[in-house]
Amino acid sequence: MSGIDYAARFDGFDGDVLFALEYPQGQDGPSDCDAPQECVEQLLVVLADWRQQILAGARTDADAYRAALDTVREAWLQYSFRWVGGPELPYPFDLPRTEAAR
Repeated sequence: MSGIDYAARFDGFDGDVLFALEYPQGQDGPSDCDAPQECVEQLLVVLADWRQQILAGARTDADAYRAALDTVREAWLQYSFRWVGGPELPYPFDLPRTEAAR
């Protein structure tokens, strides 16, 4: 297996991280509207490389890849649809394992 710890790049990543990137000085400070998208784009590049390694047979951590992909999807979903006065959204949107198994 390759020496790159791809999964570690996604530890702790969620929609709150993207909000912190947009408002590095807090909600009352200036915003950097491009920072969250740039972060996600960088992670997508990591995922693309990781995917290629798995498909080439150089890695066997497909479950960790799927978990990282789901993490990015969930973070972007939460970030994209959360705003002041907006709807209350569940976090995460996934069903608990007990409900998903039904």
